Parts: sequence; C-alpha cells; structure tokens
Amino acid sequence: MQERNLPDHHQLIPLENPVSRWGLRRKLSGKELLITKEANSFLMNLNDYQKTEIYRAINKIVAEGGYGRGSAGFLLKPMSMRAKQESITAAGNLCLIYSVNSEKIVINSIEIDPSIVGSQSAAKDEVASLYKVPRVSDTRYHEHSSDEDVRALERAWGEPRAQVEVTTEHAAVNGMQNDLRKARWLMGVHLDTAYWDDHPKSYTLFHNPTQGVALDLFECALDRISSSKLSKQLAAVLTDCQRKNRKVKWVCHSQGGIIFVRAVELVNKMGVRLDGQKVAIHAGGNKKKRAEKAFNEAGIEIVELARESPFDFVPHLAGLNNLTKSSRSRCKNFRKLVYEDGHPVQTSPHTLPYLGFECSLRHLQMCGYDDYAEQMIKERDLLS
Repeated sequence: MQERNLPDHHQLIPLENPVSRWGLRRKLSGKELLITKEANSFLMNLNDYQKTEIYRAINKIVAEGGYGRGSAGFLLKPMSMRAKQESITAAGNLCLIYSVNSEKIVINSIEIDPSIVGSQSAAKDEVASLYKVPRVSDTRYHEHSSDEDVRALERAWGEPRAQVEVTTEHAAVNGMQNDLRKARWLMGVHLDTAYWDDHPKSYTLFHNPTQGVALDLFECALDRISSSKLSKQLAAVLTDCQRKNRKVKWVCHSQGGIIFVRAVELVNKMGVRLDGQKVAIHAGGNKKKRAEKAFNEAGIEIVELARESPFDFVPHLAGLNNLTKSSRSRCKNFRKLVYEDGHPVQTSPHTLPYLGFECSLRHLQMCGYDDYAEQMIKERDLLS
C-alpha cells in the first residue's frame, strides 16, 4: 500500500496496457510492472500516437526483463534498483526513465529527451517534434520590406522549446529541406502573413525534419499514396487538439501542405471532426482539390489554399495543379532560384510568402538579378 503523504513522483500504481499480448509478455518477465503517479499523469495527457509508442517501448522492456536481451542481470545475486533510460524516437521527443531489480520494473518518469530534441550539428539527426517558438522582435515581412528587413526576419523568432502538445493559438508545419534553425523563423514569417491581424507572439512548430532530398521526396510520394510517420503523428496532434478543445490556426508550407492534407484524411477515417481548426497553405506541394475535399469533410475552415507565385514549380507542377504548357515554361525558367543554394532568400519564388508580382520583381532587381527580372516582366505580359 502506498503512503498517502508521499509526493506523486514517488507513489506507485500498477501499469496496465491495452496492447495485445501484454499479459503474456508480463508473465514472461516474472516481474511486477509499476509506474509513478506523476509519470502516469504525463502518459494520460499524451496524444494517441505518443501513447502507442510509449506502450511499445514498455512492452519491449518488460519482455526483456528490464535488462535487455543478452543481459547477465538474471545471473546476478539480488541487486538494488537500477535506473536506465530508453529513448522513444518514434514518438518524436520522448524518453522513459525506469528502474529494475529482481522483482519489479518501475517507470519512474516520462519526459522530453534533451539529447534528441533541438537543432543538431547534422540536420538529418533532427527528429519530428513539436516546438514552441516565441517572437522576439516586431520585424514583419511586407510588400515594402528592404533587403535589410529580410535579413532581420531570421532574428525575429527566438529559440524553439520542445513540447508534447500544442498550447498556442497558432501552429505551423514546415516544408522539405528545412533544418530547425531555418524552420523556426521561416514558418514564423508564413504564420505572420497568413494571420496578419493576429500579430502572433508565439506559435507551435510541428517540425518536419529533412533527411536529404531523396528521402524528403520519398515522404512526399508516400503521403500521396499511403501515409508517412509524419502524417500519422500530425493526425494524432490534430485529434489531441480537438479532444482538449483547442482551436488552432494552422499554416503549412510546401511539403507541409502534403503532410497536413494526409493527416486530415487519416482523421476523417477515424470519424473525428476538426471543427474550430483553421488552415492556410502556402506554396503547397499538395493537390488543391484533394485538400479542399478533406478539409470540408473534417469541418476545417480554409483561410487560403493558393498563396503561391506563378513562377513556383512546387505548387503548380509538383502539386499537379497547373500542368499547362505556359505554366511549365514559367516554372522551368525560375526553377534554379527554388532549389539551388547561394541565392538570396527573397529571390526565390517559393521560400518566403508570395506577396504579389511587383514585390517579387522589386526583390529581383534590388538583388541584381536583372535577367530574371526581365524574364518575369515578359511572362507577365504573356499572362495578361
């Protein structure tokens, strides 16, 4: 029996798990499985995807007796409680702290793993996670922003802090080829543009980490025909917001649009409504008609689906939204500004929010891209 005057992080209760074959694995270990009240409370607040991954990790720990396969733990004489840590990378940013001896396994705490969250020296080592990003300056992107203003955008948003749930009014999903350092400020700019009158002071970033061009493109293809881990995680985040009655205003950029659309489709299959959620998609690689159908079925309010440059191949060609000969020609002429490194960010027709033809033309001219500026003027005359 537990002592009533013990704090929650010391009080133990039995841990039951709905995962199939749980009882059998528990018997195989021959040990009692317990969890602190504090850890259990944290567990119950997680979304369904995170819970499933936590249970999967605990199931593995129990099956191995708490020491891991090949461990000599069972051969030792009676021992005192040992503490270990297990990273749950599939759940994004969580880890288990647990203790084990010859009679019991105790889940002491479940928490964010500081070793796997945040910016990493190699972008491919970053994990999908939720981050709260604060605004630290009033610099905003608008039609008359100077080159200096654009450079200052990177300093307008502060250091991201890992979270397990969305607690802000606004949230964002970034596109491919964005490490966390870039995603935190770039999605802040897109969010600010989509919900200008709100002037958000912070937002939650659902970080879509880059694994390199090939794997990022594979994820895009997977979400078109099936479901990636990212879309499954985001679907759990969306249903968690709905369960907790949090009405969130979302913005998605590039691949983020593909992930968000597929996540909403997964939620629709569950029969869950997303009333009260709003979404804006900027330069999305998703099919617009498919997105509109999914959002209407879910009850999501569509803020905008078509904020995109006519010279950006991602929404028009990759998104299969405009495959006309003139569209292919325009996008081909400006494709290098989208995927080549070394160009000022404001010269890309894809990266920053599209604010109109005149704004794009002015940035090309101010950065000395006269050939592209002349080509854009020719294309404008053809469009008109």
